Amino acid sequence: MKNNGLLILGVILCFACEHEYLTPKNEIPGWLKDKISQDEKIIKSDPKMMENYGAWIRYEFEDETYFEYDNPLSSTSRNPYSHEGTRINTTISPFTEYWNNKCCEKFVWKAPKYHEL
Repeated sequence: MKNNGLLILGVILCFACEHEYLTPKNEIPGWLKDKISQDEKIIKSDPKMMENYGAWIRYEFEDETYFEYDNPLSSTSRNPYSHEGTRINTTISPFTEYWNNKCCEKFVWKAPKYHEL
């Protein structure tokens, strides 16, 4: 009985950690919800598509929130997007230190096979 209790507790903790790991929906901008919804439709129609291996990740830089799309199958770079959905050019000021000073990684959304390669 004691082992069953520990097993149940372990399962609960795993699920609890996963929920903390993903960004709450009320913190996700509308443009990003739309992109995620499009990716989910593509995945549903054909699970072999590249979108099944992607993820959106949130970072902080100079007190602002930015979002990056990561997909190991994509040749697109991980340039960040502002909260408003504008792609940021990290080669011009004030974003030249983005890659060195970004912090606080938090996943917004992960496709079912993200990092399964």
